[in-house]
Amino acid sequence: MNRNYLLLGLLLISFIMTACGVSDASHHEEEKVTLEVAFPWSPPGLDPHQSGRNSWDVMRSGAGETLIKLDETLQPAAWLAKSWEQEDENSWIFTLQENVLFHNGTKLNAEGVKDSIERSIEINPRANDLLLIETIEVLDEFELKIKTVQSNSALISHLADPSFIIVDTTTIEDKEAYPALTGAFSFKEFIKDESLTVERFDDYWGGRALLSEVTFNFISDGNTRLMSLQSGDVDIAIDIPVDGISLIEQHSQLEIVTAPSLRTHLVLFNMSSTLFEKEEYRKMIDQAIPRADMVETIMNGYGTVANSAFSDVLPFGKLEDPHSIDSIEMIMTQNGWERSEQGIWVNDDQVFEATMLTFPQRPELSVMAEIIQAELAQEGIKVNIRQVESIDDALAQDDWDLSMYSMLTAHTGDPQYFLNIFYREDSSSNVSNYKSKSLENVIDQLNKTTDQDKRIELALEAQTIVQDDVPQSFVVHPETIFGVNKKVDGFLAHPIEYYYIHPEITIN
Repeated sequence: MNRNYLLLGLLLISFIMTACGVSDASHHEEEKVTLEVAFPWSPPGLDPHQSGRNSWDVMRSGAGETLIKLDETLQPAAWLAKSWEQEDENSWIFTLQENVLFHNGTKLNAEGVKDSIERSIEINPRANDLLLIETIEVLDEFELKIKTVQSNSALISHLADPSFIIVDTTTIEDKEAYPALTGAFSFKEFIKDESLTVERFDDYWGGRALLSEVTFNFISDGNTRLMSLQSGDVDIAIDIPVDGISLIEQHSQLEIVTAPSLRTHLVLFNMSSTLFEKEEYRKMIDQAIPRADMVETIMNGYGTVANSAFSDVLPFGKLEDPHSIDSIEMIMTQNGWERSEQGIWVNDDQVFEATMLTFPQRPELSVMAEIIQAELAQEGIKVNIRQVESIDDALAQDDWDLSMYSMLTAHTGDPQYFLNIFYREDSSSNVSNYKSKSLENVIDQLNKTTDQDKRIELALEAQTIVQDDVPQSFVVHPETIFGVNKKVDGFLAHPIEYYYIHPEITIN
């Protein structure tokens, strides 16, 4: 009898526990919260040191971190380095966070940071140009010294560049695993040209992320990204076409989020082109671009006219408008060109005909290209537009004269970064093939100058040289436009374009 009561009691307890969900393992599992993002670009790979595209997209995924982070006012803030101090003109000492783990469980220390930065410098010429490092010395487990070959007053802000994402270098060559980084999310699956999925790293030093997973769907066409958001296939669409804003605003579950951008839409001139090696021709194209109309008609007011590489919200971006030049008619006539019966400029049966590149990831640039094409056609200049899938690959070839382009020119809040990588003759990012010793001399002075007023003065001097030579035409400083589902909580439209995913973002 007692035995029967005992069995009955056990059955009753079991029933109560089951009803409360105690014995059902599925009730113990935390609800999976996944964010879907439509993103314009697909990185070639996940090694953050191999290319600019890799590093930027790895940072955007929430998987990568650098020693320094830039806050919303573009001021350097602690990240993997919890503090730093300048020992002398060329030497800096960094103290690291002490509780950081790589995604493979290895503990972050000064030796690992040294290996990572040195690897980036070794394989990425841009990284070397940014830091100008002579030596990196490990002082103890969580302290290291960086010594530069010369004074580099922008060193701290430049360490926020994604080129310096800290990676466990021993994992790079492992074909069976993804690189181990330190961010709130680790790589789960990468399908080249299709998607990247990252998952929550439970041992993240900065606090466990609210999201379980984030999937970046690589969709190069802007209208397709927009439709993916409208259909509910994605929760965030990055770089919404401006003409799609009204559709988002009419949708009860969606909203437009904008951020002031430090980006510049521009036209590149190929200085190796037989047409545009001549300064006069570059200037006449530059003067024909209807910038103000483009801001109103193409950007719907979500941007400002650009007359320099840097937005005029920055103290080193306030450049005077360039002086007017002779008319296209006068320039062409003085250089031996004549109008044909069709109104096209010809010289000994050679037509003044240029090839302009554009690309689908930023749809507004293709519309700008068409407007420039139409404006120049009225002046008798023929422009053929060629759309390419990978603009950087196409620019590495010589079969182009003009190209639409877009560049985040002050992503460290300082002019030194852009000027060094875009205008040095030996830089791989000097896509216009521009050469100017006088400009490089000014940049050299900027690299050595610590006084902020003098740095602004030198940056303006550098831009005046660029404005006079016109290796590029700066067109618009756009705002960044995001389409966001209202159920997303914690999304920040940061002026720096690679801090999209962070531990506090979630879906309600």
